[in-house]
Amino acid sequence: MTRKRKQYRKRKNRQTGRYALAHRMLAAEFLGRPLLAGEIVHHRDGDSTNNTRENLLVLPSQACHAHIEAVLRREQRGQPFLFPELLRGVRREASGTLFDNVLP
Repeated sequence: MTRKRKQYRKRKNRQTGRYALAHRMLAAEFLGRPLLAGEIVHHRDGDSTNNTRENLLVLPSQACHAHIEAVLRREQRGQPFLFPELLRGVRREASGTLFDNVLP
């Protein structure tokens, strides 16, 4: 079975003239600052083309992102997470904005 690659939208950066990933540009606009080099933008619903403010979540590192993805996959298979309060704001059905859910 081949795995389907995610499709990410790109936008032209007016200041540099280069194309960049739209979700990263939008997250930076929503936060009002440039993203740091290690910060990851996560799509809560798993749809990489859904770049609405409510669907984007800024995470501090790739390690944090990988951990969250692993926990969500295990939950889909029926294995509950022992500390659900640690995933506040991460779950796909979570509400709020990007500002409400920036993790430390």
